[in-house]
Amino acid sequence: MNYYVRYLMYRHRYRLSRIYMTAVLLGLFFLLAAALYFLARAGLISRTLQGTNFTILGMATSWSERDPAGLIRSAAPVMAWGGDNEDYPEEITPTSLVTAMLAPFRVNFRNPADLIDKGVPALAEYRKGAALPAAATDGGQAEAGPQTPVALSEDTLVGIYHTHTGETYALTDGVERLQGQKGGVVETGRAVRETLEKEYGIRAAHYDRVNDAVYSLAYAESEKTARRLLEENGEVQIILDIHRDAGKPRNESVVSINGEEMAPILFIVGSDARSPFPSWKNNHTFALKLSERLNSEYPGLCVGVRVKEGRYNQFLHPRALLVEIGTVNNSTEEAVRSGRLLARALAEELEGIVPGQVP
Repeated sequence: MNYYVRYLMYRHRYRLSRIYMTAVLLGLFFLLAAALYFLARAGLISRTLQGTNFTILGMATSWSERDPAGLIRSAAPVMAWGGDNEDYPEEITPTSLVTAMLAPFRVNFRNPADLIDKGVPALAEYRKGAALPAAATDGGQAEAGPQTPVALSEDTLVGIYHTHTGETYALTDGVERLQGQKGGVVETGRAVRETLEKEYGIRAAHYDRVNDAVYSLAYAESEKTARRLLEENGEVQIILDIHRDAGKPRNESVVSINGEEMAPILFIVGSDARSPFPSWKNNHTFALKLSERLNSEYPGLCVGVRVKEGRYNQFLHPRALLVEIGTVNNSTEEAVRSGRLLARALAEELEGIVPGQVP
């Protein structure tokens, strides 16, 4: 019997060797993943990455607009759960890498002229002076209703989207978040767009795609939305990711403006604390200007500008901002009122950014 077993082992020695090596490699992988997870929970990896110069690795990965640490998270996805519930880290995925590589070559097939522009770039400059058909807003779905009598700007100048699309206002909906649905922040974003277009003649695009069906992947999904927004609206000058704040009591969630209760506005700007983002101060400067303009016209409406460690897709545009309009303890109507005042400040800023293009 022993002879027969040895004979079988000898006959299948190469297959057994492969099985053994596969088992060893799988064991090492899971040990490494577990070690990285516990190091991340202890905060050791983030401190090490912040204190180490990753010049060579940064050169190799900066083209993808991702952070080197994201490679580790891709190998061990469980590490994506190691952060703040409101601020999951960015994660590299094969899809996001391909998206970044193909972005310069993508064509908007809903606008056939864009195909010509890609082939003959000189024509794009010529066509800037020609009137083009109006692009649909809200992610390509135009809203029904009467045409606005205000003459709109030729180009779409403001873009709006929502990373945490399900965030809503408890005084209206009774809950803090709608899973897989569009919450009150989408109503607020719609109010900003409608005010820009109907009152100031500024064409805006509002993309209300649900990005947080899987909450930990919300920023990876919203990056796709933001890239699409910018690709389909090449002249956008300001892009807003509209959220609502959390964890504040009612008395810190209301501002009185002209006798009306409104939701406070807070700007969040990402930095290069975790990941390469050399131009983040451009976004910060713009947030400060917008905050000052709001408070000069509506004292107390803006509660400031906060710099945080994530990038929040702001590396995609120098005037991309994360805006928190109100908190959980507001109503949707209070946030909508604040959104309309924000639209006025945006219109005034655009007069200086693109003189002559604002009707």
